[in-house]
Amino acid sequence: METLGGDQPGRSDIIEAPPDGLDRLKLALETIGYNDRAIEPATLQAIPEDCTVVADLGATSAYAPAEVQVLRDYLSLGGRVLLAYNPRFSVAPELAALLASVGLAVESGVVVDPLNHYGTDQEEAAVPYYPPHPITEQVALTVFPGSRPIRLRGPVAGLTAAELVATSNDSYVRPLDASAQTAAAPGPRLLAAAVQGTWPSPGGIPFRLVLVGNSSFAANAFFPYASNGDLAVSMIRWLADDNTTPLLKPEIYSLPEMRLTHRQMQITFLLIEVLLPLSVMAFGVAVWWRRR
Repeated sequence: METLGGDQPGRSDIIEAPPDGLDRLKLALETIGYNDRAIEPATLQAIPEDCTVVADLGATSAYAPAEVQVLRDYLSLGGRVLLAYNPRFSVAPELAALLASVGLAVESGVVVDPLNHYGTDQEEAAVPYYPPHPITEQVALTVFPGSRPIRLRGPVAGLTAAELVATSNDSYVRPLDASAQTAAAPGPRLLAAAVQGTWPSPGGIPFRLVLVGNSSFAANAFFPYASNGDLAVSMIRWLADDNTTPLLKPEIYSLPEMRLTHRQMQITFLLIEVLLPLSVMAFGVAVWWRRR
């Protein structure tokens, strides 16, 4: 529970929401003129035509084959979809086949980044740099807690796939099963990707799809972290092909903070706690030597 506007006098409105909810994201989208509503694909013959973007963030149960077919039909008719799956989400074979048809794959495990992570938790991957893409051009540091890796399977005719978010070269994947002994070599792990182009079927229509290996980055608890909110809103705007709405900073409803990766904290410590005192001592010795 938080007071809107932080400590500003006269602000008495209250936001009450669970940490894993999406209330902050919804408020940010409402600020720029978007409206959201819940739909249940399992009960529908088709996605409503007035849905500009369909988003599923943090699904907990596997899709039924009928749900995957509704999603496939929507994409084949030029749909815009944002999918964000956490490590414990079970990817049904039908969903895996749908993603494979556009050159994407969802892998298992949790990404660990010993180099770039938030605080002391190496599973809270922090990403300070991004490949060029309209979604990330205005985005700074983002934090992805407990992410699963995704993968670009390879080029698909008529489609353009782009990496959006990737971890450092020191990253590796921790299996969900603690007894598993399989270990992959360290290397960058892809956390988010975007695909656009003509749906791979006769008479296909241009569509857009964003796949993320984590939904918590947009949840209430992490939405105000650095540029997490900016990234979530930017994904929706790109999917909606929205180039006219002003680039408003999403409201975070909390006091401003400076958040650093583990690597940045190490560098800051060395500069302030080690090099700065040593430089003062060195200058003192130099002055004493010249005046003795």
